[in-house]
Amino acid sequence: MSVKDKLQSGAQGVRAESIAAAGLHFLAGFLLSAGQLAGGAAPFGTAAVAAAPVGLRGASALAGACLGYLTTGSLDWGIRYAAGCVAVFTLLFIFQDARWAKSGWFGPLMASVVLAATGALNCAASGGDFVQELPALAAESVLGGGAACFFKEAVRGREARTELEEKRHNAAAAVLAACALMSFARIEIMGAVSLGRVLAIILVMTASLKGGSFAGAAMGTAFGLAMDASAGTAGMYTMAWAFAALCAGTFSRFGRLAFLAAFVIADAMAVFCSGASLEAAPPLFEAFAASVIFMLLPSGLLANLGSLVQPLTPGVGESGLRRYASRRVAGIAGAYRDVCAVARRGSEFVNDNDIARVFDRAASAACVKCTRRGECWVSGSVETLDAMNSATAAMTERGRLEAGDIPLWFRERCLNMDAFVAAVNGELRAQLYRREYAIRLREGRAAAWGQYREFAEILERVSRELGSLNGADPLAERRLLRYFRSMDIEADAAVFRDAGGRLRAVIEAGSLKSITRDPAWLDKLSAVLGVRLCTPLDEAEGRITLLEAEPLCASVGIAALMKPGEAVSGDRGTYFKTDSGTLCVILSDGMGTGGDAAEESCEAVGILERFLRSGVDGDVAMQVLNSVMLLRSEEDWGFATADLMCIDLFTGETSFYKYGAAPSYVCTGKSVRRIDCESMAPGLEEGGGAKPDTVRMHLKPGNVALIASDGVVSGPDDGWLRGLLIDSDDADMKTLARLVLRRAVDEGAGGDDMTVLAVRVEARP
Repeated sequence: MSVKDKLQSGAQGVRAESIAAAGLHFLAGFLLSAGQLAGGAAPFGTAAVAAAPVGLRGASALAGACLGYLTTGSLDWGIRYAAGCVAVFTLLFIFQDARWAKSGWFGPLMASVVLAATGALNCAASGGDFVQELPALAAESVLGGGAACFFKEAVRGREARTELEEKRHNAAAAVLAACALMSFARIEIMGAVSLGRVLAIILVMTASLKGGSFAGAAMGTAFGLAMDASAGTAGMYTMAWAFAALCAGTFSRFGRLAFLAAFVIADAMAVFCSGASLEAAPPLFEAFAASVIFMLLPSGLLANLGSLVQPLTPGVGESGLRRYASRRVAGIAGAYRDVCAVARRGSEFVNDNDIARVFDRAASAACVKCTRRGECWVSGSVETLDAMNSATAAMTERGRLEAGDIPLWFRERCLNMDAFVAAVNGELRAQLYRREYAIRLREGRAAAWGQYREFAEILERVSRELGSLNGADPLAERRLLRYFRSMDIEADAAVFRDAGGRLRAVIEAGSLKSITRDPAWLDKLSAVLGVRLCTPLDEAEGRITLLEAEPLCASVGIAALMKPGEAVSGDRGTYFKTDSGTLCVILSDGMGTGGDAAEESCEAVGILERFLRSGVDGDVAMQVLNSVMLLRSEEDWGFATADLMCIDLFTGETSFYKYGAAPSYVCTGKSVRRIDCESMAPGLEEGGGAKPDTVRMHLKPGNVALIASDGVVSGPDDGWLRGLLIDSDDADMKTLARLVLRRAVDEGAGGDDMTVLAVRVEARP
């Protein structure tokens, strides 16, 4: 379909929707104008015109109201109210651009003023007593203005409402329905049963059956007042229907037949207790007729009607959020245990805590049996110390002691010089070993402390999420529960937003097939919640978790080529999407080639993946990896580079994190950006706090990113790769990755394992 056809189709859809809305306003104006109070007052048609928006819908409401007034009563009576409707519409049209006229009170005020004015003029023209008619005129004016307020609220659009606004809208809709039924109350069947009152009783029964005693009593009061006002009865319908709904609501759990029997009996008792005699026969006939019709109504229709009044229990969004955060913490704890297991592997040290001076330790070993030991190390200790000090500089520079470094007078006096020199050199080597061990021990401790710090950052993030302002969405929960009840499905739902604002819906039901059997079930739930949902994150027994779909998606292609002569590649690459809507692409190149290199790279990728899937930020996960590699034992020494790219599919914000990795490339239109790395591989930096090289940018639909191991591009000569990226606008990502590998071989690469991951960001269709 062309763009022009789409525009025409959209315009036709808008016109059809406008015509349908105008038709509904015409019908509402006609029905409301036909509803009369016992004394002949009919302010509701004028109120319908005042509540309608100025324009086509307002004109339609005016036409319907005028037609209703002129055809359902006497001519002079109809002309009076029709003139009032025209006056209200004219005033609203004239002042529609005034700022003060756009407030919610202007239309109801005009309805009250016009009804009062036309009533006063009619009284004067007919020669009536104005003082005597004043209370009735005032009541009609107030009723018209109040009804206009309710009607205006009832016809508001289905935009997002707060819980209080939702309650206000439902009450207004009930008032509108009651006033509309007053017009049908004038239609009697066989002179004994009023059609409007039968319909009203059916609605009261529905509210009592589905919403309970109090919802039914409230509906019975509202509709009873309307029918009493129309028939001029002294509150009989109000009392009878409210009492019957209150009593019958307690029997709703015993089935429809028991409920109806209780309603009819309670209605009859209320009617006779009101003092009515045989004249009460019509109300009883109406209750009986309504019960027969109600018994024949299909369950689906009752479920839909009952969903509007059925009380909704509070959602479990907060507890759902806590469970979600608890699962996150459990995942982090599991990943941390794996890290500790890797760090402890072969990490036992043989610790020599003797820190004595080199010469003292040598003397203890070589001079213990010498006859001159007291002369050298007791009485002549000062001279001996001077002799050792004079030899220290040469010994330290050379790394070992020679006899010529010691003064001649001491050599001539010493009886076992060769043994003493050998002992000093042995202790010197031991001291060097101890120093090296102390350095490694400090590095290990720094790495351990770094892990504590990184773990604290993780917990702080979880804490921020628990205290997030997003949390539960009770209104969305209410809409979802109301939808399930309208479908007669027993289900619980928890709807909440995580710290990033992504909506989650956890649905629990005894049988999920009742929800998912509809091929369009996901689209329908998306319409109910007002966001586009993606396929379930998990589907356990009786529970599914739905996530808000990301506006962006990504296609990923991966290609690898082993070094000739090797059975296993030392590179390891993977990609996955976290449940927060972040695409993570990881590439690690193990030291050398073969099985040992593959083990190193797989271990690095596994650690990163566990932390990233648990919700840890990319920079923290990379620092944890660096600490782990620092804590590994010397016998198991090795390293692997780490290259990580994280793309937020909600915003397009992208971060590159690198430890000793090869350059990456990002193609935007006809320009290519190279992202280099200056840091060393994880575990080779001194201390545990070395941060990875980090580059942040924003990727838009159509952008392509490429991550490759160091066997693909060597040195700054990468013109061939830049040209390949620019010319590959429409290429499949897997095809692009293979093209890069083949071209790299043509350019002289191939002496090492090679892996390429290509990613294209696109708008979700």
